[in-house]
Amino acid sequence: MRTFPVCPSFNVIEANIGRVAERMRGAPVRDIVLVRLIKHLSVQISVHLNRMVRPAGLSEVGFRTLMMLYANASAGVFASQLSEAAGETRTNMTRICDDLARKGLLRRRAGTRDRRRVVLEISRKGVTLVERLLPRMWTQLDMALRVLNAREKLELERLLKNLALALDGLGPST
Repeated sequence: MRTFPVCPSFNVIEANIGRVAERMRGAPVRDIVLVRLIKHLSVQISVHLNRMVRPAGLSEVGFRTLMMLYANASAGVFASQLSEAAGETRTNMTRICDDLARKGLLRRRAGTRDRRRVVLEISRKGVTLVERLLPRMWTQLDMALRVLNAREKLELERLLKNLALALDGLGPST
């Protein structure tokens, strides 16, 4: 039997999964643990990211939005593209973009092909902020991922992409 590291922040969740498995024989415990661990890590990453960007007046989703604008600085993007990529509703994305615009981190302009469509672009102030924050974030990321060597990182990436591909294949839930 394999032994896994003890993860105090995950112990309660894992114990609950064990209790469910005792009540529901045949529960796919390893699969449930994996899915819950991925969710747990996602939440932890969001918490850490929020801590890093809060002093700059941003939320985690605001920073992710700013990063999408930064990545597409040459062309800009439509709000619908941001909404889809961020997994946010269009209404919430509008609120996020309004906040970023109020802070002078993004600007809006009319589209060149369809002037009714608004193109969102990162402002110079937004670029400066992203370029100030990223090196600090990379340091934190490096510290967190030091537990994995280069081969393990590649293997984890491969495994997670396989899982993402399988979930994509399930199609939208109804």
